[in-house]
Amino acid sequence: MPVRVMTDAQRIAFETNGFLVIENALTADELREVRAAADRVEQLWRADPALPGVRKPELEEVIAPINYDDTLLRLMWHPRVFPIVREIVGDDVSMIDNSYYITPPRTPRTHAGWHHDVGLPGVYHPLSVMMVKVFWLLTDVNTNSGGTAMLPGSHRLPMDFQFPDVADPKQMPGAVQMTGKAGTAYLFNGRVYHCAVNNESDQPRKVLIYNYGHVWMKVWQGYEPSPRLIAEAKASGDPVRLQLLGAVDPYGAYLRD
Repeated sequence: MPVRVMTDAQRIAFETNGFLVIENALTADELREVRAAADRVEQLWRADPALPGVRKPELEEVIAPINYDDTLLRLMWHPRVFPIVREIVGDDVSMIDNSYYITPPRTPRTHAGWHHDVGLPGVYHPLSVMMVKVFWLLTDVNTNSGGTAMLPGSHRLPMDFQFPDVADPKQMPGAVQMTGKAGTAYLFNGRVYHCAVNNESDQPRKVLIYNYGHVWMKVWQGYEPSPRLIAEAKASGDPVRLQLLGAVDPYGAYLRD
């Protein structure tokens, strides 16, 4: 069983809304270190157009940034956030994908309309926590900065619930926009109905995204950890690192402490 680390307020907020905000998840020193690592990765990625990712006017995505810098790898099991993820997902928690999103200033449109991340046939998602996604803010995000909007409680709605069609993501009734200072982390159930809001500011929005599921789930194609990371995880013998990178038996592995 995962160690209980969430407060009553956090448990109630997550179960009710489907998401949770953790302010100051990164200390000032950690934020500087992570930002520097993200800058290094971005520089490498921009210098080589052959590296995988998305290069569009509304979004730039570096796929699997943990493969480029170990600072970003270690963020995967950060002690102020990962224990909460583990408590929610369970002891069979593992990494499904990870990305570095850069939303350019004055985006012409959203890069992702309203949607659920979870869509596995045969699983009644309103009663199942299949995935938990963590967003690490590397820049301040306000209501005009292209952040994520959530529909609180939508993870509990029936699978066939009909949401209204809206031209502007901000027009969704009942939606809450996620904002925060750099160093904030927020996490949400993959079943929550959410979208990306247009970045109407003059600054890019930068966020690291770590998506956790169960060890028996496949890593999203193209987001697999590099052979180097797998080899180093095996050499380390660290059960958390091994399981998060999927270097374990997918049908028998779970964390024991």
